[in-house]
Amino acid sequence: MKKLFSLIAIFCLGLNLSMAQIPAVTTTKAQTAKVKSDAKKDAAKAKADAAKADAKKEADKANSTGVKLKKDGTPDKRYSAAQEPAVKLKKDGTPDKRYSTNKTTAEVSTASPKKEAAAKVTAPKSQASAVATKDYTPTVDKALKGPAGEVVYTGPRGGKYYINKNGNKTYLKKEAQ
Repeated sequence: MKKLFSLIAIFCLGLNLSMAQIPAVTTTKAQTAKVKSDAKKDAAKAKADAAKADAKKEADKANSTGVKLKKDGTPDKRYSAAQEPAVKLKKDGTPDKRYSTNKTTAEVSTASPKKEAAAKVTAPKSQASAVATKDYTPTVDKALKGPAGEVVYTGPRGGKYYINKNGNKTYLKKEAQ
């Protein structure tokens, strides 16, 4: 009798375990996962549609203003000349001479007043030296002669030099003058 009861108990337990793993439970999980993924897809599609509509509005606005756009709808900065500053400045506020616009235009500074004042102070020195080197013609000092009888010239800052046989300037020491 004990064997019969234990056999029936094992049979019922096995039957219960086999019924616990029915596919209906997994299909409900799959269905909920599918519903969630469909909802995510719908939300993503709605966002994409909204983004496309915004991009289209921006494109229409940009086309009306004449701004060229990239494929993704953002304005192409290579074609926006209006946003470029007239004078490109270095970190210290002085104009960067690497750009042709800074070489020809007068000094325009958008820096702080201290930097602006410093630029004004340094500007006359650089202009004076530029004028001196451009308009300067060396004067001949007839009282002095070079070692081999060369003509001695006076430089822009008062130094005396002669042209050697290689065509280079050779400065005379002040003691020799």
